[in-house]
Amino acid sequence: MNDMASRSILLDNAHFLIRCLRYRLRTEKLQIKTMICLNLRGATVLDIGANKGLYCFWMMRAVGPSGHVIAFETQPEMRNGIERQKLRFDWSNLRVMNVALSDLDGEMNLSRQRIGDGSATLDTIADEIFSKLKFIKCDVEGHELNVFLGGAQTIRRHRPVVQFESTVTDQRTQDIFHFFRSLGYSGVLLLGGAYLHYSNPDTVPHYKFGMGGHRDFLFFPPEAIGTTIPFNLSEVDSGPGTRDRRN
Repeated sequence: MNDMASRSILLDNAHFLIRCLRYRLRTEKLQIKTMICLNLRGATVLDIGANKGLYCFWMMRAVGPSGHVIAFETQPEMRNGIERQKLRFDWSNLRVMNVALSDLDGEMNLSRQRIGDGSATLDTIADEIFSKLKFIKCDVEGHELNVFLGGAQTIRRHRPVVQFESTVTDQRTQDIFHFFRSLGYSGVLLLGGAYLHYSNPDTVPHYKFGMGGHRDFLFFPPEAIGTTIPFNLSEVDSGPGTRDRRN
């Protein structure tokens, strides 16, 4: 490898790490800090809608060398980018799958405005059984309900903590709430520097989107409280309100 190629790889790695830090310290500050605080050492975690692999970076640190990260990314360019980072950073316990998850078998065309666009959507399915599954992060631009319905058997069997993004004005968000509540799960809204009751998104403005746009939610089963989930986080679901998360 010549010097120019080596410098290009180093710059690309540096750019990736800077983006990971920006996610941790700014873009997804509370979300990633919450995930890191969970007891995920040695666990299997899923990144559904992995995009460029920024969450994968922090998931690898959360699960440690004995854990496993499985990334699902439908866009081939994004999948290839994650595979490159896997080789460069020696992520031996990361598995990247170029498939989409849903509640119906079949294939459909991927729709996106540009390569790497976060609005890409796809309706296909892949059925997997995972051991030691403790955490799922799902961001598939409006297809989250289909993913959870398609994976209902896996969720019921393993009872993982689930973080997902959804649009507050969409009825499908209420359907997701109902799905998890029917399984006995509790939930919180992750907003800015605070944990809020999941029913609050229609009354508390987002720092970026105002009263509309996306929100991030965290749902968890009662048996995870005190083990995977800290006690203080579980208290938020007792009723509408807020709990500050000092950063």
